[in-house]
Parts: sequence; structure tokens; C-alpha cells
Amino acid sequence: MDEDRGTDFDDLAEAYERMATALPLREHVEAHTLFALLGDVSGRAVLDLGCGSGLYTRTLRELGAASVAGVDSSEGMLGFARRRAAAEGMDISYFAREADAPSAEGDPELDGRFDLVYSVYVLCYAPTRQALSGFCRTARRALRPEGGRFVFATLNPDISVEPGYYTRYGVDFTTGPATRDGEEAPAVMKVPGFAEFPLLPYRWMLRTYEDVLHQAGFSAVDWVHPTVSAEGVAAFGEDHWADYLKIPHAVYAECTV
Repeated sequence: MDEDRGTDFDDLAEAYERMATALPLREHVEAHTLFALLGDVSGRAVLDLGCGSGLYTRTLRELGAASVAGVDSSEGMLGFARRRAAAEGMDISYFAREADAPSAEGDPELDGRFDLVYSVYVLCYAPTRQALSGFCRTARRALRPEGGRFVFATLNPDISVEPGYYTRYGVDFTTGPATRDGEEAPAVMKVPGFAEFPLLPYRWMLRTYEDVLHQAGFSAVDWVHPTVSAEGVAAFGEDHWADYLKIPHAVYAECTV
């Protein structure tokens, strides 16, 4: 996870890892949908844009990616990610970067080196259109010149504003009023049991994402509705997930060059 105030996450890496295993929503919807979109990563060079504690970078290494790297602005998150990778004997590279403000001179450690870039709840932390564009340009520049894919999860701009709508899934939102250029103010996202995570994702419209992605050089943007794993259905039943799938708090995209 990466944002313009990266230091907000410096002391939260361990809690972030715990949250990933404590919330069935993350395992049975987030991870399930993400890895279905990523597909077979065998032999691929993969970059996690806003890697946070490195949870998914380690999973991609286990799934056979030829090389895996992560970037984040939080030194605390990166330190945790490096320690976990080293403890598990995994060769993963981690870089400290402000990914929403790519250098005009380029980045030889990242540019043109990857077949696949992905991010999870990163773009929605861009507080301005310029920052959102910066994230997308960083993703495009990291892909090989001949092309590749950028897969991401972000906040659904049409999240339910009904109080407590997502509580049964382990998250809750309070939304702000409409603001500049028809965009939305940040939505306050809370995770019950994890009071240290008062998050402020922005509700960027899908058309805004599409505009900045095209400007960054992506030729196609396909939006994907999340799905639930067979294990999640077996454990909780279809009825449990029905309201979430009707209005999910996150949407997913596959962007190609």
C-alpha cells in the first residue's frame, strides 16, 4: 500500500499482515479476484506498485514468477517486507519510491523491466489528478517497451453510502460530499478490530481513471467485477456474499499496452 503520506504506514506493517489473514473478504474476494486476473506468472518479471508489507510479492514468488520487486514510499513497510522475504529465503527486490511522482529523468532500476505490474488499493490514495496520473505513468514506464499488463484494485466510486452496509464483511465506510470537478471527497474506511487503520481513500470516477491511464500510454482498460472463491462460498454460503457482490467496495481493472 502506497500513498502520498507514506510515513502514515511506517509502524503498521505487522498489523497490516494480521489484517490480511483476519478478514475473509481479503482472502476470498480480494486475493481470489486479483490472482485470477494476474493469471499464470511463471517466468514473468512482476512489480508490486505500493507493496506495503510485501504480502503479495511473497505469494507471487511462490507462484513461480521469475523475478518479483516491490516499491513503496513507507520505509517501515519496506523494512518489514525485506525482513520477511529474507526470513523465508526469497529473492525479492524492494525499492523506496514516491510512485505518484516519477522522476523526469527516468528510473533505470525499474523502467522497462517488467512483464506485469499490479497494485492493490494504491491509486485511490492519490489526492490529486496529478498524483493519480503519476501512479499510472510509473506503472507504464515499468513495463517493457513492447508492452505488458497493469492490473489493479481500487475503491469503487459507487460504494454503498448506507451506514453499516459492509460491516458484516469486516470493513466500514463514511463518505464525504461531492467536491472538485464532480469528484468525491475521501471516504473514511475503518476496519473493526484494527483501530490503527483509519484510511482515507479517494472516490475517483472510473472515467477519470480511464483518462489518466490512456494518457499514460495504456491502450485498453477493462473493468472487472470481483468474485468469491469456491472456498469462500463453502465457508460462508452464497447469501453471505450477495450484498457485497451487488455493491462491492472495490473494483478491479486490467490495462494493456
